[in-house]
Amino acid sequence: MHHQVRLALICGVLTLGPSALGQDGVRLEGEFSTLRAIIQAPERIVAVGKPIWMDFSIVNDSDRPVTLTAPGVRPDRPGLLAGLPLTHVFSGHAFGGLTVESLDAKRVWDVPMDYEPEASAPQVLLAPRSSVGVRVEVTRFYPQLSTAGRYRLQWRPYDGSLTSNAVVLEVAPRKQAIIQTDQGGMTVRFFYDEAPETVANFVELARSGFYNGLTFHRLHPGIFIQGGDPTGDGTGIRPDGKKLMAELSDRPQTRGTLSMATLRDDPDSASCQFFICNTRMKDWDGRYTIFGQLEGDASYETLDKLMALPTLEDHQPKRPIVIRSIRIVNAPPEEPVAEAGMP
Repeated sequence: MHHQVRLALICGVLTLGPSALGQDGVRLEGEFSTLRAIIQAPERIVAVGKPIWMDFSIVNDSDRPVTLTAPGVRPDRPGLLAGLPLTHVFSGHAFGGLTVESLDAKRVWDVPMDYEPEASAPQVLLAPRSSVGVRVEVTRFYPQLSTAGRYRLQWRPYDGSLTSNAVVLEVAPRKQAIIQTDQGGMTVRFFYDEAPETVANFVELARSGFYNGLTFHRLHPGIFIQGGDPTGDGTGIRPDGKKLMAELSDRPQTRGTLSMATLRDDPDSASCQFFICNTRMKDWDGRYTIFGQLEGDASYETLDKLMALPTLEDHQPKRPIVIRSIRIVNAPPEEPVAEAGMP
């Protein structure tokens, strides 16, 4: 028997935590106008062969509770849930719901592999102004995502009654950046796991040529150098105005770390400017998003040359330090860690 998503007033409602999501799903008119389906990717650049995780959420924007029923299966009475059941995630047409489109091969997959829906699924009671979600390893059901390429993902749960935002992922070998200056080049290893959104932002800007021809506008000899500002005076951000949520970690601020510059006392104001430390700065730990580290002797030789350049009283270089280019290239494969007792 086919069951549509149902909205119903509920006397005793399971209270769920408020939504803190940063992306908006697509609203529909009519009885579903108060619900949003949202998907988010913890990482937008994923190494080939690495599991891909996606967050699936349903948001209730109304002042009334709602009941969510997965179509095509027998509805069970609502109970205490740890999150959105998988049967609700794959509640689209033909027990699908998630569409994966290869932007390179121009192919589309909309039915999960090796997924067998349960005969029944619990109804979900969604309180007013609340959300419910779950994180799913989507490569289990869409093995095509293990192949290098660019993919567009969109979610249409509950027999297509809701349509989410779209997310674009890149599956590729790990990348590194090469920052080229008149004093030499610096190779940057990215911290994908600790700052995925910041890495994706930097890679996007570098690939677009945004940084080419900009400068390192601020230099504190022996301490740090800062650049990537389109205005050249420390006030600039991306042309589209995008800013990043902080991705803070326990990693220390030390020689060779790359971090995003922010406004004072606003860790979520990073956009395009970055700085490179030249010494241990303990007071900066946990204040700025660290997204990379210089690698190789040549990189530190270049950093030393930059640190030795003369500056004015306001810490501006006497002569412009130009970022000739930032290239994104494949990183060398990581060396396997030898097991204890093995040569």
